Amino acid sequence: MKLSELVNYMNLLDVMSTVGTAQQADQDLAKITHVVSSSAIQLEQFSDMLTQRQNQVADALRQYESDLVTLKHTLGELITTTEKPWFAESYRLYEQEMLYETTEYILDRRPEISAETAQFYRTRLTRYNGWHHAAMIIRPGREPFIHDLLASDPLYLVDESHDLLQPAMTQFNEQYQHRLRPYVIQERSGTAILEQLPKSQFGLVFAYNFFNFRPFEVLRQYLTEIYQKLRPGGTLIMTFNDCDRAKAVMLVEQHYCCYTPGYLVRELAQSLGYEIAFAWTDQGPSTWLELRRPGLRPSLRGGQALAKILPKPIAESK
Repeated sequence: MKLSELVNYMNLLDVMSTVGTAQQADQDLAKITHVVSSSAIQLEQFSDMLTQRQNQVADALRQYESDLVTLKHTLGELITTTEKPWFAESYRLYEQEMLYETTEYILDRRPEISAETAQFYRTRLTRYNGWHHAAMIIRPGREPFIHDLLASDPLYLVDESHDLLQPAMTQFNEQYQHRLRPYVIQERSGTAILEQLPKSQFGLVFAYNFFNFRPFEVLRQYLTEIYQKLRPGGTLIMTFNDCDRAKAVMLVEQHYCCYTPGYLVRELAQSLGYEIAFAWTDQGPSTWLELRRPGLRPSLRGGQALAKILPKPIAESK
């Protein structure tokens, strides 16, 4: 049986419970029992019989819920056993294939999301858009989200090559390009990935459609280092291939994304000191996760010159 089939079964069961049904049934039966027991007309032993049946129904529903919980637990153990090879396969895929992908392939690998989801993402980002602190975008690519963080001062753009950074930078005029701070990182250098970046300075680190293609071990390294780069109260916003859901596992089975179960990502984040500030998902495979470094350190900046950043104009055809 495929792992995606097991996870899909769990997804179906996770939204099911008899607790509400039991509460409603108990209320309805209690009303009937009260009418019968309080009536001046008492026929044989019906009052005692209905009271007994009500208790039996309540016991049966409690047992049903208990059996359902046991089923979920057993299924969860089966998923834990079945998922183990996929961690190793994700790392193999990363080392032998993903590290050698071409620039164009990476830039073109953009997820299909609805207009509503895209607007939701951009609305969330604007909550963190401000000049008081620096921000970092890991793999800005061809996504529009950079426009929601232009007020960040300074704004760092980070990726594995200058070619990957070019589409994000060249959409702005030369003057604003000089204000951006591009950095090239190396995941296989043997040193810290984000070693060049300043510590405890960033109010926001944003990584969209990037960790979807990193195995759990590499994701752990990034989350560890990003925590050190965030200022107290700073936030990491990330999307990842949430393999707590069947659609994400299907992408893993197709050798397209890496296997990163949501429950483990959350456990990892909390073990590193992050607070889970917000999480959201639509019907797709990715989860939007906002992780905050505890603490609060207000900016010492008193103000910033006002200006509006516009895209670079396109020359009109003659």
